[in-house]
This record gives sequence, C-alpha cells and structure tokens, in this order.
Amino acid sequence: MLRRPKLETVIYFVLWVIVTLLYLLGIMRSRSYSSQTLLDWPIVGHMLEVMTTFLVLFLVNNLVLIPKLLLRNRMMLYLGAATALVLIVWGVQTWQFLGDASRHMPPSVKMPPGGRPFPKPLIPLPIMLDVIYDMLIIGCNIAISLIFVRYEEKLESESLMKADAENQLAYLKAQINPHFYMNMLNNIHGMIEVDGAKAQDMVIAMSRLMRYMLYDSSHSKIALSAEIDFVRNYMDLMRLRYPADKVRITADYPAAELMTGIAVAPLVFLAFVENAFKHGISYREESFVAFKIEVSGESVLFSCINSRHPAQSVQQSHGIGLQNVRRRLDLIYGNHYVLETNQTDSTYSVNLSLPRHEDPNTDN
Repeated sequence: MLRRPKLETVIYFVLWVIVTLLYLLGIMRSRSYSSQTLLDWPIVGHMLEVMTTFLVLFLVNNLVLIPKLLLRNRMMLYLGAATALVLIVWGVQTWQFLGDASRHMPPSVKMPPGGRPFPKPLIPLPIMLDVIYDMLIIGCNIAISLIFVRYEEKLESESLMKADAENQLAYLKAQINPHFYMNMLNNIHGMIEVDGAKAQDMVIAMSRLMRYMLYDSSHSKIALSAEIDFVRNYMDLMRLRYPADKVRITADYPAAELMTGIAVAPLVFLAFVENAFKHGISYREESFVAFKIEVSGESVLFSCINSRHPAQSVQQSHGIGLQNVRRRLDLIYGNHYVLETNQTDSTYSVNLSLPRHEDPNTDN
C-alpha cells in the first residue's frame, strides 16, 4: 500500500491538541459561572478518562482498520469492523457515564411545579453525544486518510509521467546509441570498397531508422504496421552488419490485413530487439536471434529468443534498461500487459503481450 506520510501524522497531532484545548476551555467556562476553581486535578483526571476512549477509537481505526482493510479495498469488512469498534467504545463510554452519574447523583430530586416529574429521555444526552463524536472521529479519520492517499497517487502518477518523458528522450539519444552508429558507419566505410551496393543499402536502412525515431515515434500511439516496419528495417540492417554464416536472424510478422486498425506504443519492442543483438551475438561462436510478432484476438504478442554466451550471460540476465521498460509499460498499459523473461544455459527469451488498441488514424 501507499506509505502514510509524516504530514498526515502531524495533522492528526495538531487536531487532537486543538480538541483537548477546546474540551478544557469548555469545562473552565462552565465552572466560571458557579465561581468554582477553573481547573483542578479531578477535572484533569476526568478529562483524561473521557479523552482516552476517543483516542483509543482513533488509534485502532487509523493504525489497524484503515491500512489493513479500507486501503486494501476490503470495504464490507472495514464497515463491519468499524461499526463493531464504535459499539465497543460506546459501551465503555456508557459504562463510564453511568458510573459518574451514580457517584454524583444528588440524594433527592425536587419535584417540578405541578407535582409531576420531568420525563426521562430514552438515551441521556451525554451518551448520545458520545456516539455522535465517535462517528465524527471515524468519518474525519477516513476523509483525511483518503485525501492523502489521493495525493500520494497523484504524485506517483506525475512521477511516472515524468519518467516516461525522460525515457522517451533516452530512447532517442541512447537506445540506438552513438556507439551503434559509429560501428555502423565504420562498417559502411569498409563496405564501400568491397560492395558499394550493399553499403548504399545500409545507409538507406539507417536513414529509415533515424526518420522513424525522430518523427513518427513522437505520437503516443502508432500503427502496428509502422512499428513492425521499424523492426524490419532494424533487422535488415543487422543482417547487413553480421556475417550470415555465423549469425542466423529470423523474423515472423503478421499478415498486413491482420494489422489493419491496430495501434501500439512507439518503440515498444526496441529495447528487447536491441538487447537481443547486443547480448546474443558472438563473433567467435555461432549465434542466432529470432523474433515473432502476431495478432491474437484482442492482444498483440511479441516474442524474442536469442543465443546466450558466457561473456554475455550476466549482462542480459539483468537486462539493459529493463526497469525503465517496465515503468513505461506500466504507465501506458497499466495492468493490462504481460511481460515474461526466461533464460537457460544457451538461450534468453522475452514474451510480451499487449492489449489491442484501435489506430486513431484509421477511418472506420
């Protein structure tokens, strides 16, 4: 659950100080009319006896019932427990009142004019006021707690939104990082003398990747077909970069008609794709990378599996930016996505299931 902030505790403390002072001022005011001592130890002792029951009610509700029941959405159980707590405390308060009344009751009661006694109320006023105060304490406690819960949720949401904005910028600056571009430019430079046509293809593939990341990915949602085109261009570039006899790269994409009208978050597959190549490829050993994207019912499924080598095993098991990826998915999809990773001695796999969203740029 959300933490209970210190400010909430301070507010409760201040409110209890104010209530205690008001209680004392009320007693002192009533005693001033009869020329009695404004304050003495019996009065202080009686005040502590009365205030203790209210304080116990508050502490049990605030420290036990609210965090363990109300804030965990166990509403009916909370209502039952809070009602039982009020009845128990009210019973103690009634017992205290009856004890005080018996000790302070005058030996005889004068008859009113006409010789008929005043009718006795069904519930004495002090007892009725006690139960009203009990319910007010519970109600104010709930209100203040929910206000702070809402405040905490707002701060968490704003933090996630800020983190997402920073991650978006990080994607543009780092996900396909300068080292990658430097390596690719070196490969293109070396390829120009060997195979000019292949070097041209590599430049075109790089320009498509950069165009997508700088312009198309600025939207909150983008057509699934556009995102898959980006992945396809990335993989084509990787095929040109790595020797085919050492690195086996395969991909399986859904048919064009199945992607119509479906949108996903931009660059949602990029971190997994880049990690697969960055940590799954070895120039000394045979390696493989395999991707699959499919549309199944109301979900878009992405799976990736790559080879693992001793030098890369520890690095990919932690995942570069995996925590940021999860935070971004949390912000965009909430609890409606599933991300699973698995590793063996020789492979590392990622399975991602996203809810199907309609493409806003598609005419119905």
